[in-house]
Amino acid sequence: MVATIELARTQRKNPALPQWLEEEYFHAIRDLAQIGLAKFAHAEDSYVIRGILSVLAICKGARSYGKLLLEYSEEELLDFEELDLKS
Repeated sequence: MVATIELARTQRKNPALPQWLEEEYFHAIRDLAQIGLAKFAHAEDSYVIRGILSVLAICKGARSYGKLLLEYSEEELLDFEELDLKS
């Protein structure tokens, strides 16, 4: 959910973060990324893995990768790969 909110924050006409909140907001995302790193070794559910990887990517500024991980399942990505190989 955090990745979804963060990606939507900069889309369309969504308002900017209030300046007084920015530091704590981004610190919370970094904290969540650290928690994700700690949990990643034991994660088995594909949704959990995708969520962790998405937050990690967003935290490091790789928003496009975070969006890709969040929006597409492994099966969908494999379908894209198969289409690319056929063309």
